Amino acid sequence: MLVLGIFLLAQNLWGQGLRIGADVHPYWSPENGHYLEITYSVEPSSLYAAWADSSAPKITLIALVRRGNEVLSADKMALTCPEQDVKADILYPIVQNAFLAADTGFLQLTVFYGLGETLTDTLNGSFYLEDKQGVALAALQWKEVLKGNLGPRAQFGQAVYANDSDKVYFYTEAYRLPKGQKAFFTYEVYSLDTDRSMEGYGGVMRLPATNRVQPIQGGILVTDLPTGNYELRCTLNVQDMDKERYPQQRLRFYRVNPTELARWNEESPIDPRWMGQLGTGDSLRHWINGFYPIASIAERQQIERMAPGISDTLLWRFAQRFWESRYPVDALTRFVEYKNLLRIVDSQYSSRAVPGYATDRGRIFLQYGPPTLTEKRPFETDGYPYEIWQYNTLDVPNAPYQINKLFVFVNYAVVGRNYELLHSDAIGEVFNSRWKIALQKRSYMTEDI
Repeated sequence: MLVLGIFLLAQNLWGQGLRIGADVHPYWSPENGHYLEITYSVEPSSLYAAWADSSAPKITLIALVRRGNEVLSADKMALTCPEQDVKADILYPIVQNAFLAADTGFLQLTVFYGLGETLTDTLNGSFYLEDKQGVALAALQWKEVLKGNLGPRAQFGQAVYANDSDKVYFYTEAYRLPKGQKAFFTYEVYSLDTDRSMEGYGGVMRLPATNRVQPIQGGILVTDLPTGNYELRCTLNVQDMDKERYPQQRLRFYRVNPTELARWNEESPIDPRWMGQLGTGDSLRHWINGFYPIASIAERQQIERMAPGISDTLLWRFAQRFWESRYPVDALTRFVEYKNLLRIVDSQYSSRAVPGYATDRGRIFLQYGPPTLTEKRPFETDGYPYEIWQYNTLDVPNAPYQINKLFVFVNYAVVGRNYELLHSDAIGEVFNSRWKIALQKRSYMTEDI
């Protein structure tokens, strides 16, 4: 049995300060049938901030694949993460693979995880594996070069390539290529912003029809690719096969061209009024960092790259372009309004170490505005302090109109202002179906473990 039109499931969850991503890719082999490759990615700054011990952090993960109430396979993994200098400019993500048996039909994946031996958070996903006969193409997977070999790439949502000499590496598999017939694998980069194929970013591979499973891997140099949203589109072309039935796979990524962004910054004249509103030094940097909750992927990359020694001139220029690109007519007025919102979130949600815009409540407030209703439970005898924010409507650019959306924040420290986003049913936010259980002080384990 083969898989055609199979899925890519990318789930991300923040729990008790620990950020973990799980990319799930289905594959097939003649000997073992269907199986799943799970790539766990651990964001290092969240890990070392949550780990109190001075030794190397440890993470426990348990993954279950179910079909209804039936458990098809399970895997338990203990990750011992390397010690890193938490004050270094670069912290390297921790990436680890696991493999679980699967089958066709509607399946559920549950990942229980936590620091040390205690499981405290849950990651859930549902998907459908379709049973198809004949030629097929596995879902695309991003790769990166590790010690001279291609290995899994750390993923936290959509892939972003932001270096001067980035090369996009991908992997897939072709199944049951017919013997005696020519087969070609074609790939191209397609711009989702301009709705056109990018000339010079693609290629063709001839595939031998000798194996029931044919691995396919390749790379595309994107140094000169402009900043924007793109999609890698791949097609398996087989001789004498109806073109309408050619297996295809697609996978999106975002390109941030640092040379292009630097040129934009250098060419923009500065209005003196912006200098007066933004100030200089630490005050200027504070306002710039406060743009992060409403910034695009490219702008967030730029903010993250602003080293402490960067000149005030470049920061002024960036801020002016940031707002003028959104509001060409009244950019300065809009910034002053946002500046007042930053003061509000600083006064209500900041702590001694974390500014208001960097907290989950501050980010949600700046991104979506004040909630319609707020329920606050600061003193819970049998659970953690929490807040529930309700929005009657959410009108977000480049997203569907949403109504009646909830945001649940929990304070695992019990004291202070450190409320973390535990669950939301808004598009693109953390979803946790077990949020009511997670609010309790005890760790509840299901009968399946």
